Amino acid sequence: MKTLVWVEHDGVAVKDATLSAVTAASQLGEVHLLIAGHGLGDVAAAAAAIAGVGKVHVADDAAYAHALAENVAPLVA
Repeated sequence: MKTLVWVEHDGVAVKDATLSAVTAASQLGEVHLLIAGHGLGDVAAAAAAIAGVGKVHVADDAAYAHALAENVAPLVA
């Protein structure tokens, strides 16, 4: 089973809550991450280095800079 985990970040680093979610999700099977924002190079690199992550999906665009629900909801629909 694959689990998609939403990456919480501050534009610079991955938040600890994401690491906890990855740990829990890895008990179910393969873990994929979804990162949305703008200028995510460092965040994406850090996310890819998290143990247990199989794939990182990055949505890097100015439209996702403020994580407005109407912009990011279609990413997971």
